[in-house]
Amino acid sequence: MRGYGATARVGDETVYVGKPGLFEKFGRDIQVMPSVENLKNEGKTIILVGTGERVDGIIAIRDEIRKEAKAVIKELHANGIEALMLTGDSEITARAIARELGIDIVKADLRPEDKISAIIELERKYGAIAMVGDGINDAPALARATVGMAMGTAGTDAAIEAADIALMADDLEKVLAAIALGKRAKRIIRQNVIFSLVVLGLLIPGALIGLMSVTAAVFFHEASELMAVANGLRVAKG
Repeated sequence: MRGYGATARVGDETVYVGKPGLFEKFGRDIQVMPSVENLKNEGKTIILVGTGERVDGIIAIRDEIRKEAKAVIKELHANGIEALMLTGDSEITARAIARELGIDIVKADLRPEDKISAIIELERKYGAIAMVGDGINDAPALARATVGMAMGTAGTDAAIEAADIALMADDLEKVLAAIALGKRAKRIIRQNVIFSLVVLGLLIPGALIGLMSVTAAVFFHEASELMAVANGLRVAKG
């Protein structure tokens, strides 16, 4: 059952390892197991081990929240950027993590192809979407998002290859730095475009009506280009 888990033969039995949903397909009522719900409420991902007739064990896994994550989410909100979570974890687990981080919108139980559909839906609602990820399962969504950001040192090769930006540190604060750099670059590009149009608007009529020679017009035009290049170099200076 693709996306649910894995199987192995142990003696005469087929043993399954996977999501609670896998065992629910076998008719097991996982919801009556209090330990499963308690672990989910703690933000842990549940993996069950057993056969088609019984559940033999529970494995609970939880990713450690990055220490800077909550502050980064808060800063994104302060800049008017909505933060959303796309995850393959269960709804209960995802919402437990989201509450800790201050994330309001969560889409859980997603396979890689589901993340692409979620990105498309979010683009229709919000416009441009930036996706941050580091795993193989994130690669398709990173490629589909308006801007894909891969965690450069922690990310898999597939995620880095699919993303538009590779953050060269295992630090979510680099996301804020990338956004700030993008805004600064956009602002300087706009300045250069306006400056170039103003210069052309003055030089062309001036040369046509004889206020300056063609040679002078070319000189001032080339000088303005050098000024635009110098202004563009300010992007790297921060």
